[in-house]
Amino acid sequence: MESKKTILLAGATGFIGKELISELSSSFELKILTRHKDKLNPNFYFWNPALNEIDETVFENVTHIINLCGAGIVDKRWTESRKKELSDSRVIPAEFLFSKLEFIPKLEQYITASGINCYDIENTEKIYSEEDEIAHDFVSQLVKNWEKGADIFKTKCEVLKVRISFVISEKGGGITKIEKPIKMGFGAIIGSGNQAMPWIHLTDLVRLFHFGIDKKLSGIYHAVSGNSTNKEVTLLLAKKNQKRIWLPKIPAFILKIILGKLSILVLKGLKASNSKILAKGFEFKFKKIEDCF
Repeated sequence: MESKKTILLAGATGFIGKELISELSSSFELKILTRHKDKLNPNFYFWNPALNEIDETVFENVTHIINLCGAGIVDKRWTESRKKELSDSRVIPAEFLFSKLEFIPKLEQYITASGINCYDIENTEKIYSEEDEIAHDFVSQLVKNWEKGADIFKTKCEVLKVRISFVISEKGGGITKIEKPIKMGFGAIIGSGNQAMPWIHLTDLVRLFHFGIDKKLSGIYHAVSGNSTNKEVTLLLAKKNQKRIWLPKIPAFILKIILGKLSILVLKGLKASNSKILAKGFEFKFKKIEDCF
């Protein structure tokens, strides 16, 4: 009987990582990297890529690496220091793991998270595919450098880049931030409300990672179940919580004052295709956004 493959998980302490651990634990041996020494146990290993520190015993028998590292794009205003932090938190861990390849002779696949918001947001009608060019704004170039950090592994193994869309889950992420004011009775549609919002349910996202391993996928794939709008999501959340949206729409200029350049992520949107992953045989459990709520 063939022994289980061993997956090394980096950046897996968030809500996506925790769900991914649950999804993969029955099929693979998991080794999880953490920066917190107080969380170490037989499956957790210490590392600090910024300081070139790691417990090198973690690399034994590793066949796959999944890298979810990256500071939250919407967590803070985009000052110059924050922009550097966003970039470094994605590039440095990948480069550090690459520097340890001599300890990972069995590596078959490197998988990185990436972002869907890397195309021209001014073209509101186009449905973007993985073959379309990356735009030139800050977020798009962040994604470009993020994926470039993964491509260095191509000399060693297959590289899979998963461009993640808006993740729907009650366990965390952006949806809980939208839902909080709605639960309190102060929900409102943002801007025009018509800005596109490509989305995926958390369950399907972790299944897609699992599928990518099983099918030995390489290249770029969109993690997108469908395309919705800010207005549709807000109204569905209001219905779920039996609340009424009575406040006027939040004007764009107010958000620009509060969020600065970060406001572009909530005031603009794009549509993305999932045809490529569907062609590989992947089936989404949540095909309609109504099903998520």
